[in-house]
Amino acid sequence: MKKRWYVLLSLVLVMGLLLTGCGKGGDYKKAMTMYENGQYEEAAVKFTELGDYENSKEMVKTCRYEAAKVLFDAGDYEAAIAIYETIIDYNDSADKIQAANKELMYKNFGDVLAALDGNTWFFNGGSDTILNGISFSGEEATIAQVYFDGNGKHDNGSNTYAYIVNDKNVVVTMADGTELEISYALANGEVTLGEKEYFSLKEVEEGIQGYWNMRNSRTVLGTKTVTDKSIYFNNGKVVSETASLANGSTSGEYYYYGPYEGSYTLNFGGLDTDMSHGSEWFFNIVDGKVVVINYSHVCKPADKLPGEKGYKF
Repeated sequence: MKKRWYVLLSLVLVMGLLLTGCGKGGDYKKAMTMYENGQYEEAAVKFTELGDYENSKEMVKTCRYEAAKVLFDAGDYEAAIAIYETIIDYNDSADKIQAANKELMYKNFGDVLAALDGNTWFFNGGSDTILNGISFSGEEATIAQVYFDGNGKHDNGSNTYAYIVNDKNVVVTMADGTELEISYALANGEVTLGEKEYFSLKEVEEGIQGYWNMRNSRTVLGTKTVTDKSIYFNNGKVVSETASLANGSTSGEYYYYGPYEGSYTLNFGGLDTDMSHGSEWFFNIVDGKVVVINYSHVCKPADKLPGEKGYKF
């Protein structure tokens, strides 16, 4: 009697296992049919319910990947990203997220990108005599630098970085992984960057207009030398002059040179001009303002060109 009972129990257990196996097998086939018919989200649910059965766990990822691809191809990038993020280590999901974010950026901020493209903004490079420029082309930002000293202007190299645009900032990813965030405002198709930190070439042109003066005084081996230089910018025309203390002469006497006249256009930090001695004049951004520089000396705004008889030493 006891033996028969064990036999019956064994049969029940075997039948249970067979039925269970058949149930999962049927569900697996249904899930595969859904997948093959393009019902990726429904198939993913079914495969999830199957747990460790066959390759169900892998099929969950495959279904989600295909579902995200459909959304991506249909332009629903945010929904596609949400799915790709659940399988970020599967296939090229990480690349797809990056591509979707790029498409979203162009979709939402294409007007900003268009306004940035091909243009340059200037900002201070860390001192009165160092100037940085940031320019945008496609999906890359290039930051270049020049510096000024007693010998003129010098190129300090450039580097190119990836950047993105969001609703508030232009975000440049630097070589060390840090991010340079630059606020922006868009109006009438033109972008303004930063808060009086970044100046377009047009803004620099406006900032240098008028009169500027610089006086450099120093004593070398007991001899005092004083040089006074002035320049006037007037919408594409430029005039400059120089006076220097006449050492060994009667107090107050000086030498006068100029006026030098010509036309000009701005380049990265300086002038393209036919004016004599024009290669010694530069510009920078200091304390939120455009300033004119002569060699390594920052000039101050002035009221006029003193002229041949107008200097005092």
